[in-house]
Amino acid sequence: MREAPIRDLDSDLNAFKFTPRRAADQVGLRHLLKRRMLQTIQRLFQSSLIRLPLSWTGTLFGIIWASPLTAFGIALAIPIVIFSGHAQLIRGHTIALLVRGRLADFMLQRHPFGAMNAMAIGHVVIAEKSGLSSRVLIHELAHVRQAAWWGPFFPFAYLASSAWAALRGKNAYWHNRFEVAARKAEKHF
Repeated sequence: MREAPIRDLDSDLNAFKFTPRRAADQVGLRHLLKRRMLQTIQRLFQSSLIRLPLSWTGTLFGIIWASPLTAFGIALAIPIVIFSGHAQLIRGHTIALLVRGRLADFMLQRHPFGAMNAMAIGHVVIAEKSGLSSRVLIHELAHVRQAAWWGPFFPFAYLASSAWAALRGKNAYWHNRFEVAARKAEKHF
């Protein structure tokens, strides 16, 4: 009968010893697992199964949050539509009601802050009957998204931004942060 070779106990313990190479392998494995997990999560959120419900949920919350402003916009839009105006639902990154007509032209030409092509009030965009360009619409839809984000505080934040620009000796409209962001959105069109 043959005897099994006697193994050195120290060599067995070396297998469990901490070495820089083993630590590097563990860190590499951890990094690989973390990267794979992040890729899986990204793929999950890129799938329409998850992305669309989340998108619509966010849009719904934005509409509800901006509803006081939208109610005021609808109050202005109703007479425009009644007096031979036109209403159209705009769907894109956000939802808005586009209202045009002769009364809208009258309101926009006599706006207290000066004549304008269009204005957004909550999720309502009031525009001139003719001459609404894609660029102006994108600008106004940027304001609709801002209203969805800021909710009922949007008019106050807008006026505060204008006041801050004026206090710094700059133009209250052109240097208003909300207008700068809306003009930036125009450029991405």
